[in-house]
Amino acid sequence: MASQRTALLVALTLLLIPLTISIPLTALTSDTSTAYTTSIQTTVTTTAVLQTYFGSTEGIALVQVPIEVPPRVIGFVAPKGKCSQFTLPLTVTSGSILNLKITSNNPANLYLLPTYTYQTSPNGCSLVGGAMVTASNFTAYTLHWTAPENGTFYLLFTGPTTIIILNDLGSTQPAEQNATLTYATSTETNFNEYSSTATTTYTTTTTDPTPLYLQPPTLYSLEIVALLIAFLGIVLLAVLRLRRG
Repeated sequence: MASQRTALLVALTLLLIPLTISIPLTALTSDTSTAYTTSIQTTVTTTAVLQTYFGSTEGIALVQVPIEVPPRVIGFVAPKGKCSQFTLPLTVTSGSILNLKITSNNPANLYLLPTYTYQTSPNGCSLVGGAMVTASNFTAYTLHWTAPENGTFYLLFTGPTTIIILNDLGSTQPAEQNATLTYATSTETNFNEYSSTATTTYTTTTTDPTPLYLQPPTLYSLEIVALLIAFLGIVLLAVLRLRRG
C-alpha cells in the first residue's frame, strides 16, 4: 500500500511540474523617431549705386597759370630805434593766388594794403590803421593769399637795418584758354536687393530602454488544464482511501 501511495504522489508531481516552468513572455520594444528642423533666413540687403553720365564739348575755360613773381632782395638801413619802409606793388586779377616765401636776418614787419597811401607810427615800425594781411616781427614767413578782385595791391615792409629776401613758391592767376569742357548729362540710381533662405533638417531616432512584455493569449487555457489535473489527483486520492478502508 505504501508503494502505491508513493507511485501516486510521483505521478501527480510529474503532472504538476510543467505548471511550475515559467511561461515565456513576448517582449515588445517602442521606437520613437523625432525630426528637428531649423530654418535660417538671411535679412534682405539693399545696395544703391549712383551713376553719373558725362558729356564734353570744346570751349573757353578758366585755368590757373603761373604769375612768376621775380625774386627780390630788399635791404634796410635805419637809425637805431627806428625802422625803414619799402613798398612792393603787385598787379593781379581776381582769383590770383600769391605764394611768397619771405625771410629776414632781423625781425621785420609785413602789411598787405589795397592802396599805396599809409601812415606809420613815429618810429616808422608799425602801421596806423588796418591791413588785409599783417605779419609782425618775423624772420621767416610764407604769404598765402587769394586776390578778391582785379587790381594792384601793395606789400609794405618795415624794419630796422636788415636784409629781406622774397621768393615765389608758385603763385598763379586765372586765365582763359581753349579746353575740353566736361559736364554731367544725367544721373541714375540703381537699387539691388539680395535675399536668401537656408534650411537645415536634423533627424534622430531614439529607443525606449525599458521593453514592454506581453503574455501569450494561451495562458488562461493552461491554467484550466492545471486545475483539471489537480482535481483528478484529488479524486484518485479519495478513491484509494476508500479502497483501503
